Amino acid sequence: MTPSVSLEAPIRPQSGHERMRGYSMLTPSEVGVWNATEEESQRCPKRIANASRRTQVLDVAAAQFAMTGLHGTTTLALAKAAGISEPVLLGHFDSKEHLFRAAVEANIEKRLAVLASRFASIPPMGLIHCIESMAEATVAVCVYEPSNSVLTNWALLEAPEYAVDLYRNEIGSVGILWERELARRFPESRSLAALSVHLGGFAVNVCLAHGFWLATLRHTAESSAPLTRHFAAQIAEEASAIVSGQSKV
Repeated sequence: MTPSVSLEAPIRPQSGHERMRGYSMLTPSEVGVWNATEEESQRCPKRIANASRRTQVLDVAAAQFAMTGLHGTTTLALAKAAGISEPVLLGHFDSKEHLFRAAVEANIEKRLAVLASRFASIPPMGLIHCIESMAEATVAVCVYEPSNSVLTNWALLEAPEYAVDLYRNEIGSVGILWERELARRFPESRSLAALSVHLGGFAVNVCLAHGFWLATLRHTAESSAPLTRHFAAQIAEEASAIVSGQSKV
């Protein structure tokens, strides 16, 4: 079996800016990356009216950044896509870097919210099958829109000075979701203590790592489904071995 992975070691994309770009099978025209001119930007609406509108701007920015990253995306393109002027965009977010970080933080929050919802929707089942379903959900949210983790991958690549801490926090938050869900469903289980020690941190870490890798390869929820199910089955197999006392982890 694969040895336990430390939660303190952040999972990073494998190499540089060009490698990340190389995984995309889409051209800028196919994904709708804007090629705005300054004149076009100035014709856009001039203000962000409320919190809902700000959220919309973040969503649009996240989609742009997910395609071309922090350094490959201009504020002019972001403003055009959001339907506001470039000065208004910068007036609300100070800089492209500030907008990028806000988009990454929102991306992580969405992923956690989607994961919590998926955990809650898992029907009643035995402990091992529940762990398998939770593992599948943890991997799947990384390639599900709008919680796709490719934006966080870009952050780890281009802004590691804060993205590493954000990713560590995400691992911790997912770990808490796992612990709470299992404790809620199986409060009397004697196997939970052993699973918590020997599987919990390992399962969370490798599930997120696998999901981030699938997102980096530009998988969709549909194209990644067989890989996700196979990976979750391996986690369940390890959980079963731990409960039966035969695990090598």
